Amino acid sequence: MKNARQSKKTCKFLFNQKVSTCKTMLNSYLLALAQLRDPRILKPLLWSTLLSIASLISLLILGTNAVDWFFESLSESSTAWMGDWGDWIKTAVKFLVSFFLLAVAYFFFGAVHAAYLGLFLDGIVEAIRDEHYPEVKLNPPPPLMRSTISSARFVLMTLSVNFLVSPLYLLGWFFPPIGLILQVWINGMLLGKEYGHLIAERIPSASDANNKVYTRFGMLAETIWMIPLINFSAPVLLCSAIMHDRLKKPEEKISSQD
Repeated sequence: MKNARQSKKTCKFLFNQKVSTCKTMLNSYLLALAQLRDPRILKPLLWSTLLSIASLISLLILGTNAVDWFFESLSESSTAWMGDWGDWIKTAVKFLVSFFLLAVAYFFFGAVHAAYLGLFLDGIVEAIRDEHYPEVKLNPPPPLMRSTISSARFVLMTLSVNFLVSPLYLLGWFFPPIGLILQVWINGMLLGKEYGHLIAERIPSASDANNKVYTRFGMLAETIWMIPLINFSAPVLLCSAIMHDRLKKPEEKISSQD
């Protein structure tokens, strides 16, 4: 009986702890949303969005040009069997390549967008500090080359991980909740880890805080990314929410949980 009561208390404590953590996270996101109109936050959002769209367009152009180059590189004897269907086959291949690239863009556009935003992260961090935590002295921003390497590493890691689990994504087409939950969890974990690390570099704090995991924050950002029109704001909200969570005083976190 005593063990049963102890187990019940432990379960209740863990449940309340998770609820409190979710409340703190939502409060951080609300603070981030309230400052979304700040020009110093909108500018990085605009640049990262334009660069992501430009990358997508460039990828499509390169893909279709690669198809043209492939057919032009074939000898006449290799294409003779196509006959009058040559142009139709070429158009069909272009369509399939474009469709494939669009599918790739759908799954990885968020990662590319988040990576580009990482290059402009300093403006967001300083805007939040100036508005809410003027007493905090930030660490100097990392060099541009270091930020570029970090962003490229994040994109490559995201592409690699998602490629490895893509068979499970395909399985999720037959069991939709599984694929959706898996995508949100994996990409949320990657986003939370990357942005948690980037923010930690700018904030002087205890070493234990630098090891904090922001998977839940990333999962919420990944969920927002799936909503049309507001999806481009997902990485900005994630960055701002983590910043608030890191800089909030302990008593403020407690009050947000009550």
